[in-house]
Amino acid sequence: MEVKLLAISDIHGNLNATSQLAYMASKIDIDAIIISGDLSPFMSIETAREILEILSEADKPIFYVPGNMDDPKLREGVDVKRTECIHGRIVKFKDLEIVGIGGGLIGPFKTPFEYTEDDFRRILNEISQKIYSNKIILVTHNPPHNTSADKLTWGEHVGSVSIRKFIEEKQPLINICGHIHEARSIDRIGRTIIVNVGPLKQGYYAQISIVNESEVNLKLMKLK
Repeated sequence: MEVKLLAISDIHGNLNATSQLAYMASKIDIDAIIISGDLSPFMSIETAREILEILSEADKPIFYVPGNMDDPKLREGVDVKRTECIHGRIVKFKDLEIVGIGGGLIGPFKTPFEYTEDDFRRILNEISQKIYSNKIILVTHNPPHNTSADKLTWGEHVGSVSIRKFIEEKQPLINICGHIHEARSIDRIGRTIIVNVGPLKQGYYAQISIVNESEVNLKLMKLK
């Protein structure tokens, strides 16, 4: 069964880009919207809710994780129709298991929702014990370490080693991530496609089609 997804990240409260994307999503053939975190500009539950309300007008299921700039309380979800926070959880969707983990690695800017590598490892180990499928979509805010998706402008890789290890062991079909704005890209770890979809606040998003275990198609796109 083919599953079509619209993937976004790093909205940072841009209501105009969100409205454009929601309108487009209502007109095209997709099954769900995936959000890889940073819905709000800085720790605003109200803005995150407004973003989700706008996207819900597309009348598609929405699965999201909070980013490092989001209020950690967003993990508990907000009362917006057809939206579901998947942080630290596995959600069955069609014939897929969608695994989510939000937040970012501890960095120099002291953002609201940060984890150590040990934190990431612990959460992912707990999730690993509950995975029964080999058709996994991994949704993270932080990209995995040492890929094109975690590379800063000057070449340093700042992704998570724990997320990378999970990918190496479980080999999800795709890892949808964001966080590093300049690292919009497509890469691979084994069979897993790694896609940093880029910041929606600058108009970037991705369209993904999962046909079967050996065929995953995606396009990096930009709003007109």
